[in-house]
Amino acid sequence: MITIIDQFTALNPLFHIPLALLALFFFIQLYYYLRYYAAPIRLKKRMRKNLVTYNEEQPPVSVIICAQNESENLKSFLPSILDQDYPKFEVIVVNDGSTDESNMVLEHFSREHNNLKITFLPPKAKYMGRKKMCLSIGIKAAVNNLLLFVDADCQPNSRNWLSKMVRNYTPGTDIVLGYSHYKQSPGQRGHLFSFDNLFSTMQYMGFALCHRPFRGVIRNLSYKKDTYYKARGFSSQLNLETGEDDLFIRDAATNNNTRVEMDQEAGTLTNRELTRKSFRVKKEMQMDNRKFYRSGIRLSIWFDRFSREFFYLSTVAAIIIYACQTQWIGLGIAILLFLIRFTTQAIILHKNAKLFQEEDHTLGLIFYELYLPIYEFHLRTFGRIGRKRWEMWREG
Repeated sequence: MITIIDQFTALNPLFHIPLALLALFFFIQLYYYLRYYAAPIRLKKRMRKNLVTYNEEQPPVSVIICAQNESENLKSFLPSILDQDYPKFEVIVVNDGSTDESNMVLEHFSREHNNLKITFLPPKAKYMGRKKMCLSIGIKAAVNNLLLFVDADCQPNSRNWLSKMVRNYTPGTDIVLGYSHYKQSPGQRGHLFSFDNLFSTMQYMGFALCHRPFRGVIRNLSYKKDTYYKARGFSSQLNLETGEDDLFIRDAATNNNTRVEMDQEAGTLTNRELTRKSFRVKKEMQMDNRKFYRSGIRLSIWFDRFSREFFYLSTVAAIIIYACQTQWIGLGIAILLFLIRFTTQAIILHKNAKLFQEEDHTLGLIFYELYLPIYEFHLRTFGRIGRKRWEMWREG
């Protein structure tokens, strides 16, 4: 045993560099997962123990939906919003120049529900971001201070969706972040999309729970009308096609005015099956907006990704070097650090998947974690980022 230790310590210090880097990136990754990505799990535990304070009042709410040629989705999912178990709310649908039967569908529902309000954006209106204009029209039409946003192809998980989201408006709260999961796409592609959505949800909710909010999803997002005007609406991003959710949160959120709702009854299901093309557009838009985040958030996201990628590189380098040098102590330490990190990560991902109603990705974890950075690098190199912008607001 002494001989093995002596051989390990006597090895050229240069051979220990990969192990030193591996240890550094190991602790950085452990920090991110235990602090940020485990935050939703900690919140859920506090919810089970009734340690989370909620607002018992049920103030009036305005639900805002933007719809463009969504007649079938409106038929299927608008009733689940109109029939929420909540005392006083209105539903505002902004018809974005639809050429299908959307107007007929909305008129039909308006005769049955007096809390449905219909407005529109003319099809020939020229704006860089039509969805932002639709949202602005809906906000202006809202009579209530509390606003809740959802897409036309989204279905609340329960009739308590509204009440679960609104209960978070305790004193000092201006923004409530909800989550939305996608309809499962078939095959390996569907698993990749599911993992990406799960990780993205863990990230923006985890950061918000640690008082660093930077993003929400317009498929399930709430804030006050006063907050919208205080942040000057979408005026800081009129030159951008998207940003109505993440860049608005950048402008309106503070360290203490944002709360997260993650009860399963408060989630929404996006009944839009992602295709390879729509997923690519979605990722490009997210990457394009990321450069407008606050510098501290950009650095944190980058550092997480950097440490993750170099953790794998240093693991491979350390294993190869120590195996070639027959240094079993170094090899054992490298494998142990890898296994501890993987086990911690797998447990946190598994628990979050249950919370957010996503599938378990333990078996494909390493593949997805390595593939997505390569995919994003491909998009940055050969994609449309930095080129002529395109209009595809529904992918927000």
